[in-house]
Amino acid sequence: TTGPDTEGSSYFRVADAMDLWPNNSNVRARTLAEEFATDSFQNLLFSICRFYEVTGRYPEKITVVSFTFKETRFATMHAKALRWPSSKFLYVGIDPPKSTGFDLAESSKGESEHAAKPFESDPYGCHSEILREKRKQRNPFYRTPPYDLSCPDMKELLHY
Repeated sequence: TTGPDTEGSSYFRVADAMDLWPNNSNVRARTLAEEFATDSFQNLLFSICRFYEVTGRYPEKITVVSFTFKETRFATMHAKALRWPSSKFLYVGIDPPKSTGFDLAESSKGESEHAAKPFESDPYGCHSEILREKRKQRNPFYRTPPYDLSCPDMKELLHY
């Protein structure tokens, strides 16, 4: 989370503040935030549930846009754990320019050692003490996702 605001809603507000919405389109009106995820696996899982919650169907394809160094975690770990077909999953990696101080090598090292590694042995992030503690720390207000009610097909996985 990002304080009392969620990561998803903060991105929405940034798009508003920077007027990033296409002119003469309904993209803003169709844009929704997922507000309960506390890690990358939950970002993917809960986004699928949020889509279902709003549309009544599962997405036909998923596109994830994030840093290049996270691609392996999303494409080969999380999507695989959710049994999402690779033919219906696209990852778009974008990194800030070096002039911002972003260090891709350092970020890749941290990804490998601290973010991806725990998911290698715990693909759902439920049994690893490191991942459980991260989720706990990122949910200081003890919010509960509603998806077992609004996305009942995923209930067993959501409570795994």
